Amino acid sequence: MVAGRRIRFTAVLVAVVFALTGFSSHGGSSSSGSSGKSKSGSSSGGGCSSSKSKKKSHTSGSKSTVTASPSASATGAPATAVVVTCVGSTPPVTTVRLTSNVDRRATFVVNLYREGANGATVESTVVRETLGARESRVVSVPLKEPSRASEVRTCRLDRPLES
Repeated sequence: MVAGRRIRFTAVLVAVVFALTGFSSHGGSSSSGSSGKSKSGSSSGGGCSSSKSKKKSHTSGSKSTVTASPSASATGAPATAVVVTCVGSTPPVTTVRLTSNVDRRATFVVNLYREGANGATVESTVVRETLGARESRVVSVPLKEPSRASEVRTCRLDRPLES
């Protein structure tokens, strides 16, 4: 009887960990129409809130690999921001999942850094989005200079702030 409870407890614990870290059964985003489309038409594939995890996305027409280091905000933050894809294909955009942690409508800002192979910032931008209470949304952020997409190797977010 005790062994059965331990197995159930372990199964529930594993399910909770997967749910909290953003793992999804449908995998990453795909150009052949995956589930999880947002209102803006962007794909929101499964992510991971661990900053040590890597998600690879291949740029269209080139053999270079872009790595997104999904980073989540600290507990207690007014919002959570996670990189879903670092630089997608045509047009080159970064998708970010913003989730409000407050019980009212609020505007959040988060700095997005697109970095090259040597860690130097290729481009930085401020993402500003208004969300309802506890709302989550995937936002597509285009590169200001699309010609520099091949230089981007990783994407990083600061902690979101309420504006």
